[in-house]
Amino acid sequence: MATVSGIREVRGVMEISLDGVVWLRVRKKHFAKRPLTEGAAVDPEAYVDSLAAVQAADCYEAALTMLDRAAFSGGDLQAKLTRAGYAAPAAEAAVARLRENRLIDDRRFAERIAQSQQSKPVGAYAVRRKLRAKHLSEDDIDAAMEGFDDEQQRAACKSAAEKLWRKYAELPVREGKAKLSQALARRGFGWDAIRSVVEEIVSDFDEYE
Repeated sequence: MATVSGIREVRGVMEISLDGVVWLRVRKKHFAKRPLTEGAAVDPEAYVDSLAAVQAADCYEAALTMLDRAAFSGGDLQAKLTRAGYAAPAAEAAVARLRENRLIDDRRFAERIAQSQQSKPVGAYAVRRKLRAKHLSEDDIDAAMEGFDDEQQRAACKSAAEKLWRKYAELPVREGKAKLSQALARRGFGWDAIRSVVEEIVSDFDEYE
C-alpha cells in the first residue's frame, strides 16, 4: 500500500502523488468515478486496473481522434494517451485494438519516415535517432533503413558538405576541415563517408594543400 500525498488539477487532468512522488495523471471525469483523497492508503496496481476499466471506451475514442489529426507509431500513441491522463493498461488495450483493426502499422510508419529523409542531406544515424524517438522497435527501424546504403549516404553527405563548407572556407584548411567534419557528424553521418567527402570537397579549393 502507498499513501496519497498530493492531488492537483492541471488543465483538466488530476496529477496524483504517492509518498511525495508524482505517480499518475488521470482525466478529471474519470477521477470523479474513482476518487482518491490526500492521506488515503491505496494499492497502486489495483487502482490503475480499476481506472483502466472505467477509461477503456473513452481511451479508444481518444486514440482514434489523435490518429485523425496525425500519424503515430503504436508506442508514440500509447505515450501520448498516458500523458493525456489515461492509465497505461487502457492505453495499451487501445493501441492493441488499433493494431488488430490495422489502423496502426509501425513498419509502414517507419518506412514512410525513412523514405521522406532519403532525399535530404541527413545522416543515417540521425534518421535512426528520429525513428527511435517515435518508440519504434529495432526490427522496424532496421527494415525502414534499408535504403540508407553507403552510396546513398556518401551522396547525402556530399550534398550537406557542399553547403556547409561555405561557412568554413575562409578558415585555415586544417581548422576548416575539422569544423566541417564535426558539423557533418552532428548531422548523423558516419566517419567513413565524412573523411571521403571532406577530402573531396576541400580539394576543390585553392587553399587545399
